[in-house]
Amino acid sequence: MKKSLLLVVCSLVLASVGITSETTPEAVKPKDKNMSTPSVSLGYVVLYVKDVAATLAFYEEAFGLSRRFFNDDQGKAYGELETGAARLAFYNFELAKTQVKEFVATSPDKAPLGFEIALVTSDVPALYARALKAGATAVSAPETKPWGQTVACLRDKDGHLVELCTPLP
Repeated sequence: MKKSLLLVVCSLVLASVGITSETTPEAVKPKDKNMSTPSVSLGYVVLYVKDVAATLAFYEEAFGLSRRFFNDDQGKAYGELETGAARLAFYNFELAKTQVKEFVATSPDKAPLGFEIALVTSDVPALYARALKAGATAVSAPETKPWGQTVACLRDKDGHLVELCTPLP
């Protein structure tokens, strides 16, 4: 039950980040801020992985992302990659257990978890080929969607879903 609730909450949080004005006929306008509404921005997306150093190296090779930070404190590892406004970060399982008691670990041998990260690029086919060469697993080949965006999906070496997409037109 706890695992299901955690997956639902994580999926809802990640899905809410992807909501755009295409979801309604009118533009989505931010609510008026008042004294009790704090300013919020997405700072990190953190993925739990078996080996942070290996995952950082994979993302550097597969997607050309730059390492921002890495620390391993007695087997509790954390690392970050630069991705623009928000960072992509990784906890190893030992460090994750200090944050939450239970979690569902992704695995390339099991069905993916119910979320994905999206990396925006001007050349989806080229980045898709680069990622496959680095060891990613194909899920769906680059395809131009009816709204004009090119999208592909693959899995990283840990089993997380990674969408590659062009900016929305």
